[in-house]
Amino acid sequence: MPPRRDQQRPDSPRHERRAPRLRRRRRELPEREALRGCHARATSLDGEHATLQEQRAALGVSERSLSGEVAAVAAKSKEVEVTLYSGSVRVPKELSSLQEEIRLLRAKQSELEGREMELLEEIERLDGELRANRASRTGSDAEAAALEAAIARTEAEIDAELALLGRQRGEKTPGLPASVLAEYDRLRAREQLAGRAAAPLTAGACGGCHVRLPVIEFSRLKAQPEDALLCCVRCGRILVR
Repeated sequence: MPPRRDQQRPDSPRHERRAPRLRRRRRELPEREALRGCHARATSLDGEHATLQEQRAALGVSERSLSGEVAAVAAKSKEVEVTLYSGSVRVPKELSSLQEEIRLLRAKQSELEGREMELLEEIERLDGELRANRASRTGSDAEAAALEAAIARTEAEIDAELALLGRQRGEKTPGLPASVLAEYDRLRAREQLAGRAAAPLTAGACGGCHVRLPVIEFSRLKAQPEDALLCCVRCGRILVR
């Protein structure tokens, strides 16, 4: 049955103010926004890591190819050098040709080794960025874990306080049907009611929205049975007679 004048209203000042604030605080914990930031940062770091890995793999392929070229040119240079100093070639023109070939091969080997060194330096730089990226990811994960733990602790504290307020409300509203309490809780969740789901019906006016009810509506409400659930036609609040 709806609350009587001699009963404590479920939306007593403390409960009416405290419970909605607690629920709002639970929804809007600053740690939630920080946690979303951690997740976004982790996603960004993983994307950067994938790109760095692709670049590192491509450089590795190029470096191995250059290394093979350097080895091939060095082997060819050694082969020509052996021929030059073997004594099997005695014609001056052929000797000069061999010497020029060795010079060109050594120049090419030097150029290839220079390019290989540049690649190795770039690979080293990328390896450093990969390590830094994973270190940042580890830090982000640790921060996210700490935030999740803080959220869980705060949620538990708020839930415990809400449960206590609920028990206190139940003690102050003995005999109220579950349907009335369910309607009360539904109305209390409406933001436009600011957490106040019930209001006194005084002199034909709703104590919540302070609007005087039409005479016909007021007469209809007065004629309702004592255990009827009365609601304001304007704001929807439960009316306490």
